[in-house]
This record gives sequence, C-alpha cells and structure tokens, in this order.
Amino acid sequence: MQTEPVLEHPAPEDARPPMKTWRILFLDSADNVETLKDACKDVGYAVVGALTVAEAWAFLDGKDHVDVIVCAAHLEEESMFEFLKRVRDSKVHGEAKFLILALAAGPLGTQLHPSTARAGFALGADTYVIMPVFDPQELVARIRKLQPSVPLLQQSTTVEEKRRSE
Repeated sequence: MQTEPVLEHPAPEDARPPMKTWRILFLDSADNVETLKDACKDVGYAVVGALTVAEAWAFLDGKDHVDVIVCAAHLEEESMFEFLKRVRDSKVHGEAKFLILALAAGPLGTQLHPSTARAGFALGADTYVIMPVFDPQELVARIRKLQPSVPLLQQSTTVEEKRRSE
C-alpha cells in the first residue's frame, strides 16, 4: 500500500478563508516538489506533493479533491500522459485543472516540448508551461488563471456525492 502524502496548509499569516483556499497537487521530483509547495503556500494555497503517480493517487483516492494538479512533463520511469488520462477519466477528479510543467529542459527536452504539449492538450491538459529557470511568481500567476472561482471543496456538489455515484 502506497503512503498517502500529507496536505500542507499555509502559515497562519498567509492563510485565507475556506472560500478562498484552493488545493494544489504537485507531482515532480523531490527538489522541485518542495520548491513548488513553498511558492504556493506563501500565497495561501493548501498543497500536497507527490513523487510518484502512486503517491498522487494515494492522496486523490484518500482525500476529497484538489483544484489544480501541477505535473512534471517528464516523470522518471512513469508516464505523465497515463496519469493525465486517468485523472480526466475520473468522475471525482476529472474537473481538476491540469498544468503540465517543464523546468530547465536540456537540448533533448527542448526538442520534445512541442510534441509533449500537443499530446498533453489532446489528453485534456489545461495548460503547458515551460520555465527554463523556476519563477515562483509566474507559476502562481498561471495557477490563479486555472483555479475555479470557488474551491471544489466549497462547491454545492461535493466530491463525496460524486464518489457515491461512481
């Protein structure tokens, strides 16, 4: 059984009321996940980091929702495409916004970006972001554009109701 990642909340001085607290799931390498979580907690998001697709699903299957998923374009030994397809096929999680993030690509990664982006969009990704150098303000701006106007947890149709209907 996969260990479920822990949902982390912003510091009290950065916290927002429930109607303005969105949950972000990051799926990437350990170093990148910590950097991404820190950047988003600093502006009031509740965050969870996963290092593998199995960890991401342990959280998604164990908790009620995330509003935005930020997933590395290239996962070690796993497929971002398969994860994205499974998210989009889910009644519970299919409405989560999906941001594909490519950081510091080498020469081969730069050549693969256009085809990776096209395939991601074909499978239902909402956006594809390339950051040669990590820019937390740019990432937060992209997430803000994607987040629903009201966090999914606060919307009238709860995720628990969706789970019961599956």
